[in-house]
This record gives sequence, C-alpha cells and structure tokens, in this order.
Amino acid sequence: MSVYVNNLTINIGTDFVQTYDLCQSGGKVINLTGFTAISKLRKHINSETSVSFIVGFPDRLNGKINISIPSWTTSKLKPGRYLYDILMTKANGDKVIIVEGTIHARAGISTGCSFSTPTSAQRLCIAVIDENVGSQTFAGMYTKWEQFRSTFPNRTFYLLQPTPQSFGANSSFGTGFGKKVDNSNYNTLHCPDNFLNETTVNVSPLI
Repeated sequence: MSVYVNNLTINIGTDFVQTYDLCQSGGKVINLTGFTAISKLRKHINSETSVSFIVGFPDRLNGKINISIPSWTTSKLKPGRYLYDILMTKANGDKVIIVEGTIHARAGISTGCSFSTPTSAQRLCIAVIDENVGSQTFAGMYTKWEQFRSTFPNRTFYLLQPTPQSFGANSSFGTGFGKKVDNSNYNTLHCPDNFLNETTVNVSPLI
C-alpha cells in the first residue's frame, strides 16, 4: 500500500469523521481482517502532545476504515494547521503509514463557544469476556450484533478478554492483563465472526 496524501478540514466544536476505502494499485479491495491502526493529530512533527483519532473498521472485508474525533474533543483545538497520519499494522505485524496530510482546524461562528457531551450513539462500548464457553447460541449472538450495529453504526467497540492473574511461582494461572492479545487469543472466544471482525485487537498490553 502506498501513502495517500489527503488534506482535511475540521470545524472546531463539531463531530468529525472521515472514511477511506483501501484498495491495491490494481483496484482490488484490501481485506482488513486482523489489521489494527492508530491515528494522531499533532501541531508539528516534533510536537510532544497529540490528539488521537478514534479508528474504526466499519467493513473490514471491503477495506473500509474511518477516523473520527467527537465534538467535545475538537472544541479544545486551537484554530490553525496540524499534521496527521494513519499507521496501519498488518496481520503479520508489518507497519505502514497509509494516509498522511495536513488538517486545518477552523473556528466557526456558531460552534466556537459550544461544548457538547457525548450522546449515547457516540460513547465507546466495551465488552469484557472472561471465558470461551457460554449458553448463548451463535444464531442469537449474530442477531444481537446486527441489532447493535443497526442502532449504533458508528459506535467504537472494544472487546476485552481478561486472563487470570498469576499468584505465586507455583500458580498455573496465566499472565493477566499484562499479556498482549493477538488473533490466536480471541479466535478461541465463543463469538460469531461478525462480532470479532469489527473488534480491534489491542495494540499494546493493558498494564
């Protein structure tokens, strides 16, 4: 994948979202299953502070990825020029910048003094699964996931799979939240594919 330059404008005090369709040079859609990504906005390349975009995968199989910042975060930006990029980590661990460019943060007349709180549709949703067995059927879970996505199509979703924390040298338990989770871990969960395909594997250990 080559780097795509895309310059954007963010209206301060409003919700921002930008969607990309990732394709190979010949036009073939890139399957993003197993991919993760991060995206940050900085005043300049050496800036020690940054604002993180929320990265979503609305349709991994068809190469769709989006970045967003809610209004209560954009309202804190100062007008001016910023830099941003999207760093993608492939399923094999290779990292590549897929999009980069500048962002013009623009102060609007009506939005400049506003500050909103997150709505139900904008809040993060976190599911914690502590076992790989369950009484629910896959058909039932498929239905519930489709209902969730239909009601909240843009809600960012995280799946957490805790493992037991070690208690002493003779313990047979696992390594807890300090262990980095990868595909081999969450593939053992009792979840339908459409649930897992839209869930981001954590990039770094939860410590």
